[in-house]
Amino acid sequence: MQNLAKQRVKDFQKILKNANMQGYICVSALQMRYFTGLDLMDGEAVFLITPRKAYCLTKEMILPKMQPVKDFISLKNVAGDMLAAALDLAVKNKLTQLAFDPQTIDFVRGEKLAQAGLMRMEGIIGEMRKAKYEDEVDLMKKSCQIAAQAFAEVKPQIKTGMSEEDVRVLMAVAMLKRGADSIPFNIVCFGENCADPHHEPSAKRKLKKNDAVLMDFGCFYKGYCSDMTRSWWHGDKEPAEYQKIWHIVAMAKEAAAGILKAGLPICEVDKAARGVIEDSGYGKYFIHTTGHGIGLEVHESPIERSTTVGELEENFVVTVEPGIYLSGKYGVRLEDSYLVGKTGAKNLTQK
Repeated sequence: MQNLAKQRVKDFQKILKNANMQGYICVSALQMRYFTGLDLMDGEAVFLITPRKAYCLTKEMILPKMQPVKDFISLKNVAGDMLAAALDLAVKNKLTQLAFDPQTIDFVRGEKLAQAGLMRMEGIIGEMRKAKYEDEVDLMKKSCQIAAQAFAEVKPQIKTGMSEEDVRVLMAVAMLKRGADSIPFNIVCFGENCADPHHEPSAKRKLKKNDAVLMDFGCFYKGYCSDMTRSWWHGDKEPAEYQKIWHIVAMAKEAAAGILKAGLPICEVDKAARGVIEDSGYGKYFIHTTGHGIGLEVHESPIERSTTVGELEENFVVTVEPGIYLSGKYGVRLEDSYLVGKTGAKNLTQK
């Protein structure tokens, strides 16, 4: 893993060089994890990356944590303000063309960097993160496997009379015991609540003998996220309309997933799924985008919507998650995560 982290630093240094930038100051723990593979918290370090060197300015108590990357990131013990120390280091090395990403920093420190003359470069690392490295793909496969195996364990345990909250807890425990770091989202919906894409599970809403069920869940594993949604009818009296919209959503998902490949305009993913649902007469009930990138964050670029500019590239990881939501009745959403390849895509969700 550290070899690929080292490669990410080198690749980012090439980006800086091509952009005629002499350095980049990073305070985001998420970005620092990207460059090191290490679990860091905000406030534990500041990175200064130049086209030739990478520096980690940190506290003495954090130095032991940073030892795995000392061969490609120079470690510096700072007693005081780490951000100020990074700026001082830049001055010492006569670096004048410096950048930072205002999307990854709080207002006060962002203003400090702007006043020091740094250029704002939004999304410079976010663009790089779209295509996953081999170690990232391996971690995402494991994260997806944890979520899928947890669901396979929990679904048979779901019984009439249980609350949404009961099932949410079962899913959380099932994922954590399989090695998940944390549970960023865990949506459980019964009946009419399935028509709310971001419903908060309730201890009051109990599962009826015949009810719709929707579960949208994922976990972080060593910093990388999974995302999976399943919908089904609980009971033996499934309404014809529910069965109809379930199959429409399944066809929409298959249509979108089936065209995923490097070089495909991203807007076409949304067009494929939405076209199936619109042709079936339920277009106005598909009320969100078709999917999104996923990785160190639950929602990353690219977003699969009709207005998105750009193409899929090899090793992007994206979700496909069409849905139909009938307010006051029920809703259906189906979702998996896919690794984009040259000629197709691999479903990372182990079924």
